[in-house]
Amino acid sequence: MAFAVGPDCIGCGACEFACPTGALRQSEGYLVTYWIDPLTCDDCARCVELCPVAAIAPDDAFAVCSGRGCPLMSRRYEGWSCSRGLDRCDTCGGVLWRAPGGGALCPDCRRSTGDALAACPKPRQLARQQQRAAAGRPG
Repeated sequence: MAFAVGPDCIGCGACEFACPTGALRQSEGYLVTYWIDPLTCDDCARCVELCPVAAIAPDDAFAVCSGRGCPLMSRRYEGWSCSRGLDRCDTCGGVLWRAPGGGALCPDCRRSTGDALAACPKPRQLARQQQRAAAGRPG
């Protein structure tokens, strides 16, 4: 699901320091506000708990890491783990997974070569959201 920072953000930075994955980033505008990288957000909700103005809310446009919409919750991928967006594929930027044997794999690159492997839905969801924004349509 990831989270999104709403317009009530006062730029205090409490969320940024609480985030274990570094998903919170400062905006580049005059007023300091924050935004959340949905690919790096691991849904821990620490930022939500610390926001003094309740400006951070769930973003239903994204799957929940290790929860609703995450392929790793399937028995098919028992023993697999996700880098939670911290490790990305050098070729395509996809989120890397670790196989039960330990090696890091990119599900997106493997699928493109015909090797059947599900992938993290967050990159596709982010691409759709960016396409809608570019077309001037709401999220």
